[in-house]
Amino acid sequence: MLDIYQIPILNDNYVYVLNEPEADMTAVVDPGEAQPVIEFLNEHHMKLDFILNTHHHRDHIGGNEVLV
Repeated sequence: MLDIYQIPILNDNYVYVLNEPEADMTAVVDPGEAQPVIEFLNEHHMKLDFILNTHHHRDHIGGNEVLV
């Protein structure tokens, strides 16, 4: 079963966290900021396996470098 979470970022965006607990795999979608994602992952004891971007705007890719 896939668990989906929303993390609010910036003023009007969300990062989506997709977690498959049985496979212990986690992806984030459109991480415009890294720190909120890092805090969420640490709080929920998840490791990041994939970063997915829907398009190349700063508010969707701004956290990629730090998360990699």
